Amino acid sequence: MKKKMIFVVTFILPLLLLWAGAAVSQDRNAVVDSMKQRYPALLEAKNNGLVGEAWTGLVDVVKPDAPARVKSLVNTENNDRRTLFQIIAKETGTPVTEVAVQNRIRQYRLANDNHFVQDKNRNWVRKNQLQ
Repeated sequence: MKKKMIFVVTFILPLLLLWAGAAVSQDRNAVVDSMKQRYPALLEAKNNGLVGEAWTGLVDVVKPDAPARVKSLVNTENNDRRTLFQIIAKETGTPVTEVAVQNRIRQYRLANDNHFVQDKNRNWVRKNQLQ
């Protein structure tokens, strides 16, 4: 019994941990690749004033009557962002909500002046009008 336990602790447990780490890395890479492929369409929607960076760290439609393709783009992007937030939170031991806040800060900094972002009252404003 003692030999079995030593075998499990010495060989099996490290393999399981390695496999779990590889799975997270693979998932992260898949999510990032998906986001990179979608980025040109997302940027176009932002440039056209249809999509903005929300206070939550996600994206959202600026106008409720946005075309269905834009709403679908937003849903897909947000699903990937949520997944990535969870992966980063797990890797860093940070709460998911904090990862989302940090993403909001980053995305606001990266936004073009004419892109929409939400202010602290959750109103849509152009970045150059943000106070």
